[in-house]
Amino acid sequence: MDEENSAQKRVVVLAMDGSTEAESALQWFSKNIYRKDDEVLVIHCLHHTANHAMGCTEHMTMGVLFSSFQSLNLQAIEKAFQKETNDAVKLCSQLEELLKKYEIEGKVIRVQGDPGHKIVTTAEECKASLIVLGSRGLGAVRRTILGSVSDYILHHATVPVLVYRG
Repeated sequence: MDEENSAQKRVVVLAMDGSTEAESALQWFSKNIYRKDDEVLVIHCLHHTANHAMGCTEHMTMGVLFSSFQSLNLQAIEKAFQKETNDAVKLCSQLEELLKKYEIEGKVIRVQGDPGHKIVTTAEECKASLIVLGSRGLGAVRRTILGSVSDYILHHATVPVLVYRG
């Protein structure tokens, strides 16, 4: 009997970045899909980016960016990386509270790297049955230039993917 139950147990990966869209997806999941015997893994991906760490913005020109490289302040970079790490730890704690709020038994996993790739590979490692995430609704041009985590996951995941757009 136990083998029968474990064979039917679903592993559901929820990709969460702290956005309202991600919380909406979690709420929808809790009301419409969640079963008490699901193994729920909330994945938050910390993605350190050099441009954020150096104080650059997406509006900087290559000349300004090049001059930023010439005057690298390694302490500022280290401080920015540490702040991003601390923020991720804090967010993971908030995600644990959200699981309680929506009465979902699960655990939060923090990974590091490119979000789309890490979510897909972590889901594969955990033998996930389903990946759920919220859509942030980037426009077509912005998605083409910046990429889209949900788009990457849709094209690379080996299990069904539910992208919630509320």
